[in-house]
Amino acid sequence: MDKYEKKVRIDQIESLMRQGEFAEAVSIADSIDWRTEKKIRTLRMVSEVYKINKRYEDAFQVLMIAYDKNPDDPIKKKIVYDLCELTIKMRETAYAVKFFKEYVMLSPRDPGRYILQYKLYKEQEVAIDERIAVLEEFKEKYYADFREKWAYELAYLYHTSGQEGKCVDECDELILWFVKGPY
Repeated sequence: MDKYEKKVRIDQIESLMRQGEFAEAVSIADSIDWRTEKKIRTLRMVSEVYKINKRYEDAFQVLMIAYDKNPDDPIKKKIVYDLCELTIKMRETAYAVKFFKEYVMLSPRDPGRYILQYKLYKEQEVAIDERIAVLEEFKEKYYADFREKWAYELAYLYHTSGQEGKCVDECDELILWFVKGPY
């Protein structure tokens, strides 16, 4: 496949993703050898197509191609985040922990570390009190980045652990800050 044909197919994948035609996008993605792709952004997009279609192994392989290209730190941080999140979904705990540690080293002050840590704890079925501690620290340090999904998770954990007062307080705050929305 020449460069022009490859570019046309990548453009088709992008267009199909915008239209929500993910099955068709993945069939086009399957027709390309991604080992020759130089653009990290394209590799991340293709990995997303595979993830949406629940083809996690393929998504992992494409992300590893991006990871091995050794891009500059801002982009590498995103790839490592994606790899950590994906390996958590794949229930590959050893890989997930490895990528989580690398992510924290690359970006120790990024609020995404709390989200990854929480997802990792949830997958590992870590005690509820420890999961609560992660979300409370996230909320305390990065209140501006604390979204309604995490506020709801925290309220649910309070409820599950029998801390009804904290659950009600968190729900009141959830209603105050996120008036409309799915939660």
